[in-house]
Amino acid sequence: MKIMENILITGASSGIGEELTRNLANKSKKLFLLARSLDKLNLLKKELEEKYSSLECVCIKYDLTDINNLENIVENCDVDLVINCAGFGKITDFSKLSDKEDLDTINVNFISPLILTKKFSEKFLQKGQGTILNVCSTATLYQHPYMAVYSSAKSALLHYSLALDEELSHKNKNVRVLSVCPGPTASNFFDKDIQEIFGSSQKFMMTSEDVAKRIIKVIENKKRFSIVGFRNKLSVFLINLLPISLQLKLVGLILKKVIK
Repeated sequence: MKIMENILITGASSGIGEELTRNLANKSKKLFLLARSLDKLNLLKKELEEKYSSLECVCIKYDLTDINNLENIVENCDVDLVINCAGFGKITDFSKLSDKEDLDTINVNFISPLILTKKFSEKFLQKGQGTILNVCSTATLYQHPYMAVYSSAKSALLHYSLALDEELSHKNKNVRVLSVCPGPTASNFFDKDIQEIFGSSQKFMMTSEDVAKRIIKVIENKKRFSIVGFRNKLSVFLINLLPISLQLKLVGLILKKVIK
């Protein structure tokens, strides 16, 4: 199945979002690239448009902590595929996060993608087709002490996405909301010292490029839900065999090691 020609990617300036942009550049005609750093987006635009002469990249500087102006993005982006890839979170004691940091985490990881998902779903229903893919996290699939707000926000996004995809299936089967859950990924989401504690990217973490390629397969196959990578699938399976009290202790012990 061909990837859609016009695509919006949030979080496109780094990590998984950047690799998705690179891997989709030769499969599409127009990419709308959204991130906070316009400089990084412009560098990426220049690189890709020089490499693919038929490609047009539109750079959008936007901070997804701002949930009040998202309708402008929906109105100005005529796309067939939306990939909500932006996300951030901190591994720390809950008391060290300000209320603003908590709200920003919720807005970026849940409220903004929820609004974009809802508004584009309505737009796609009018068009008769369209796909939204929400990048969630394996952190949605079991509790994460020291990442409580992040994991809760991503969990809410996953549950919303799955439920909405079922609703849409009764309206138009050509309008889809897909969900993927990557695990720990070697990207700028984690500091280098955290990667060293978790283990080298080759041994423990998937690369952003590998995750991006697997996500594209999910889009091509229109798979409603997918955990990215065998190691992550196995980890989720094994940890969910434990009672919740042991899950909390185990994950808490691991994450507590990286608190600064």
